[in-house]
Amino acid sequence: MILFLLLIWGPSVLGAVIALALRLTLLRGTPRLPTRDAVFTAIAGGVPVIVFLAPLAGDLGFGPQLWWDLGSRTALPLILGIVGVILLCLPSRSTQMDASAQLVPRTVRTFLRPRQPILLGILAAVAVILALAAGAASETDERGQYTQFSINLGTSGTTSASTGIYGWHYSLPALALLGLLLLTTAIGWLLIPRPAWSHDIERDTANRRLRAANIARIACGAVLLHLAVVFSSLRGTASMMLSAQAGPLGMVSLGTPFAAMEPALFVAWALSTTAGIALWLLTALSGVPMGARTPSRVRTS
Repeated sequence: MILFLLLIWGPSVLGAVIALALRLTLLRGTPRLPTRDAVFTAIAGGVPVIVFLAPLAGDLGFGPQLWWDLGSRTALPLILGIVGVILLCLPSRSTQMDASAQLVPRTVRTFLRPRQPILLGILAAVAVILALAAGAASETDERGQYTQFSINLGTSGTTSASTGIYGWHYSLPALALLGLLLLTTAIGWLLIPRPAWSHDIERDTANRRLRAANIARIACGAVLLHLAVVFSSLRGTASMMLSAQAGPLGMVSLGTPFAAMEPALFVAWALSTTAGIALWLLTALSGVPMGARTPSRVRTS
């Protein structure tokens, strides 16, 4: 039982530990956000983690049991990511402006590091490739929906077995949500340079860079946790085995064409879950002051 709980909850716990360790070490100098922005940031990163893990806790008897199908489970991280990005896009409370500060240029590149959209693009490309591959391998079930994967033993096809797969019925809505997440993220980044500079340009720059980074963390975390659900589903499909009596050959067993990928899919699930939870919690923790101080200005008469 302990080993089972470790396998199920281990990646999430590890992700939380990594997020806390990064916040206390490498990101200890993160600027302190205004109270309103800090609250929205904590909600945008913390609440999605709770909602995402709630079905898992229910399945293990630690809460209400939520019977969600594969489509809901793959869509949930993307929906939570969209909501989180929207929360981070809410405008900050207006501050005192300095007319001379308007001469300082501000563009998206001023606050957004190139590796952030690149990483998001790579993760999105992986999600699209998996959706297309699994969708192409899917077949219609008894309801006419592309949610089934079958293997046949022999050329006649009389001996066959089938199981569920992340087919077109699930992958197409997920792709639509993925596109909406990418669009929301791009709009969020484009909105960051729009407000005028505050009186303290250095502090304003640091806060906007933190917001750009948090938007990237929320979006990348959403895609990673979506991929974690997909990897887990494909791992279950890969484990299917068909055994049948084949005359003088005795008992013959046949697995899926990608059965050898089952261990790799498990590792991919664990890594995606760990990284996704870490990014979401790191966003939430960035709103909690841990050593960074708001610089104060000395007024002269």
